[in-house]
Amino acid sequence: MESARGGQRPAGPTHQTTMQQNHFFKSLLLLTAALGLAGAARAADPMSAAPVPPSGTMGLLGQTYAGLTYSYVDLKHSTSHTDDYRFDYNQPLNAGLDSSLSYDFMQTGPVKQQAVAGALRAYSSAYSWGKPYVEAGAGYTWERGGGVRDNSVLWEIAVGTEFQLAPAFTLTPFVKYQGTPDLASRDLWNYGAKANYWVDSQWALTAGLDRDNHQAMRYLVGTNFRF
Repeated sequence: MESARGGQRPAGPTHQTTMQQNHFFKSLLLLTAALGLAGAARAADPMSAAPVPPSGTMGLLGQTYAGLTYSYVDLKHSTSHTDDYRFDYNQPLNAGLDSSLSYDFMQTGPVKQQAVAGALRAYSSAYSWGKPYVEAGAGYTWERGGGVRDNSVLWEIAVGTEFQLAPAFTLTPFVKYQGTPDLASRDLWNYGAKANYWVDSQWALTAGLDRDNHQAMRYLVGTNFRF
C-alpha cells in the first residue's frame, strides 16, 4: 500500500493478519483442488472400484504408502505464520515394525527451513481397541533467509495410538518431541491428533490438529497413496 508521499507504508497488524488468512485459504484451495482432481481421476478408473478396504479394516500402520500434506502453523504472539509442505514415505519392515522417510519445506516470513529425517516405528496389533506405537528418528535441518543461516542435526521420539473408528477411518492421538540442539528453538513438544480416511483401497484423505509447547497451532490437510 502506497502512502500519500509515494513511500512504502508498513502494513499494520490487521492488514498482515488479513494477508496471512488469504495466503492460508489460497493454499488450502489449491490443495483441495489437487485432491479433487486426484479423486476424480481415480473415480474414472474402473480398476479403482475395489472394496474399501479389502481386508475389512485398514489404517496407516503396517502399510506401504506415500503422503503429501500442507500445514498452516499459527504462531502465538506473532503476526507471522509458517507454511509447511511435507512428503512422507512409509515402508513396513516386518510385522509390528515400520520405517519412514520425510522431507519438510517450511517458510516463516523471509526464513526458509528444510528438514530430512528417517525413523523407525514399532507398534502392537494385540489389542482390539487400537494399535499403540513408539517412534524414534534422526535427521538434519537447515534454515536460510532474513539474516538467518543455521544448521542442526535433529532427533525425535513419539508415542501414540491408532484407533480404528470405522473400516476405512482411523484417528491417531500422539505426543512428539523434536530436538534441534544448534537452532534457537532447541526443544519442541507437539501433542494432537491426525485422522485418515480411505476413499478407496489406495487413496486416502488426511487431516490433523496439534499444538506445541510455544502455543503454536498447526492445521494440517493432505492425502496418502497406498502401494
